[in-house]
Amino acid sequence: MFAKAKTKIDEKLRIKLNLSRIDIVLLVFVLILGLLSVWSYFKLDQQVFSLLCQKPVNWHKNFWVKAFTYLGSAWLPIWLLLISYLLTGKQRPVLITLLALIIVGLMVNPLKVAVRRPRPSEIIRARSGQEEKLDLTRHLSFPSGDAAVAFAVATVIASFVTWPLACLLLAASTTIALLRVTAMTHYPSDVFAGAAIGIFAGWLALQIERRWLPLERTRFKLNRRLAILGIIIIPLFFGLFEGIRKLLIFLKIYGLLAVCILLYTKTRENLVTIYAKINLADSYRFDRILNWIRKRRTLALKIAFPIIIAENIIDKEKPHELLPLHDEVSALAIIALMLVLAGAFLRFWAKGHLKKGDLCTTGPYAFVRHPLYLGSLLVIAGVLVQLNDRLFNLGVMIPLVIVFYGAAIIYEERSLEKRFGRQWQLYKAKTPAIIPSLQNWPIRRYIGKWSWKAYLATGELRMTLVLLSLPFLIEMMEDFVFEGMLGI
Repeated sequence: MFAKAKTKIDEKLRIKLNLSRIDIVLLVFVLILGLLSVWSYFKLDQQVFSLLCQKPVNWHKNFWVKAFTYLGSAWLPIWLLLISYLLTGKQRPVLITLLALIIVGLMVNPLKVAVRRPRPSEIIRARSGQEEKLDLTRHLSFPSGDAAVAFAVATVIASFVTWPLACLLLAASTTIALLRVTAMTHYPSDVFAGAAIGIFAGWLALQIERRWLPLERTRFKLNRRLAILGIIIIPLFFGLFEGIRKLLIFLKIYGLLAVCILLYTKTRENLVTIYAKINLADSYRFDRILNWIRKRRTLALKIAFPIIIAENIIDKEKPHELLPLHDEVSALAIIALMLVLAGAFLRFWAKGHLKKGDLCTTGPYAFVRHPLYLGSLLVIAGVLVQLNDRLFNLGVMIPLVIVFYGAAIIYEERSLEKRFGRQWQLYKAKTPAIIPSLQNWPIRRYIGKWSWKAYLATGELRMTLVLLSLPFLIEMMEDFVFEGMLGI
């Protein structure tokens, strides 16, 4: 009886407000977060504050964590969305996100002024005598603007992507909120309230665009010139208000990321164009050039990595320690080890599914067409993370990867198309080349028999052992060269 009555109430509510199930779930989630904020304000905040005072967590001091928390600032999501508009031409997510952020500002700022709650870090400074009195004019705690921005952006973007990516956005927003608490910048009630405001603002922006102000009926259009102007102005204003040091962090992380995405997109478009043109002509000479480049990709890496290591030694850029004797284990060294292990395992998995003379579509080949190259790229990324001087390393490796691995992929795809024809075209149509697609995630197609015999026949065992030893070889270099010879 109760279940039937509840179903009828839900149906009446949806009919009256024209709300979908997802809308109702979001609004219920906002209500729950609001109640959690009130409960935390009176019951949890002081306990968490005391615990963090006794056992402080310094995650926010890490370079990469600090850069990640910038995603909670409104300017960075806008900047990234403008770049995505230039690459994809889709303006709807950008404009709806801007509307959501305006709603966030209209809700968060009055609440901050009304509540006037000092931040935990400022209370600690006041108690230690670093400040004579609390300054309630600069930084206010309730609610968290960073959490509100992160959840507002995630709510809007989640409506345009698949559910795995939506879950990833939710996890990123939750991580930003958690980091604001561990950095003693906000109380738990602040981030609960900020998350509730962000989700509501994102939902409201979507409703406004869908119901009352659809972009198709408005005259306002986001043109490319306006987007380019925003991409240029936003970093300038950021550097003006936040300082040159934070601007350099921004450029090193997100500027380099944007450049890599742009290079990847343009290179992919050019390669597709070249590939289509070459298919119309005699391509024997082109295949020979591609094959020549493909066979020398390992040699290129053998030359590039000693250059990178030598440059790091000259600049005294010490690698991140994996097995330190006295200090804590570096988080980046652990990430590097995980990348190398993931790459080695992917190659190990792929080699066991190879069958001579057949088109392999099982195992990792159900996820991507070139899992061996993806595994190699993960290993390269892991080694670069463990080494230091990231800008020089990426400046050397990115062109090499694009040229040598791009040539290898094009050559192998042309060869496979000639051998398998229609079978290859069907496989290619549903399976991405190198980056797994969340929109076509295989559930049953990955099932296939892995064979030790097939793995050993490829001679991959020695390569697996070499790849697994790379992080520890770098650690030995760090111990003997940097600590032993250079005394760093």
